[in-house]
Amino acid sequence: RSMNSFLIIYLIILLFEAILSTILKYAWQAEEKWDEPWYNEKTEHERNSSKILRFISDFLAFLVLYNFIIPISLYVTVEMQKFLGSFFIGWDLDLYHEETNQRAQVNTSDLNEELGQVEYVFTDKTGTLTENEMQFRECSINGIKYQEVNGKLTPEGFSEDSPDGNRHGLVRLFGFPTISHPRWKVFLFQRNILVKEEELFLKAVCLCHTVQINADQTDGADGPWHANGITSPLEYYASSPDEKALVEAASRVGVVFTGISGDSMEVKSLGKPERY
Repeated sequence: RSMNSFLIIYLIILLFEAILSTILKYAWQAEEKWDEPWYNEKTEHERNSSKILRFISDFLAFLVLYNFIIPISLYVTVEMQKFLGSFFIGWDLDLYHEETNQRAQVNTSDLNEELGQVEYVFTDKTGTLTENEMQFRECSINGIKYQEVNGKLTPEGFSEDSPDGNRHGLVRLFGFPTISHPRWKVFLFQRNILVKEEELFLKAVCLCHTVQINADQTDGADGPWHANGITSPLEYYASSPDEKALVEAASRVGVVFTGISGDSMEVKSLGKPERY
């Protein structure tokens, strides 16, 4: 914007000088002795030509004569300033990110000019300008409220201290003593149905997303599961922090998204590999 303003001012000065010089030329030549001096006699064509055409021709001649007032080097100077200004963005300590040990990277010399044109910045709640870290807290499955407690999916009001030696949060719901009483059998049957619904819910969470897995962790045939049965946590990447938080929560309670193979998505539900 500044350069455009300068160019307009220079152009106005150039036009003013050319018009003023043309007018002064004809004012000077108003006297006959100066109109056609002995060292610059006019040709017959010049004497008979139109005064308007002569005025335009003289005006254009003065434009060519004074055109140096618009400096061509101005563009070179501005481009050099942009190039040097990009270094100051990279040196700016306010733009340095300590956690990743990275400074601002300028990929174009026009960046400072483009930033200078920004008047309004709009953002939304998805973390465009902020670091957005989502964590899974609660969910509702078939009208029952569940919470994640110490890596286990626990219904609201369910005793988290119930004895259970299982690794996965869903399997804990099977941990009731086998009692021959009819009412207990009905209760255990209902709990078995609930576990199936919970597993189905978590499978849906593991399959409906655009999350990617670190390529280094998907090279092995067993994926994240080692031969000794111990799991190593997968490193998920996602454009949406919501999806990443949900997939990570599902993996903590026993339904693990292990990657994409061709047109299929692979999960491990309670340790059992499945493909969809």
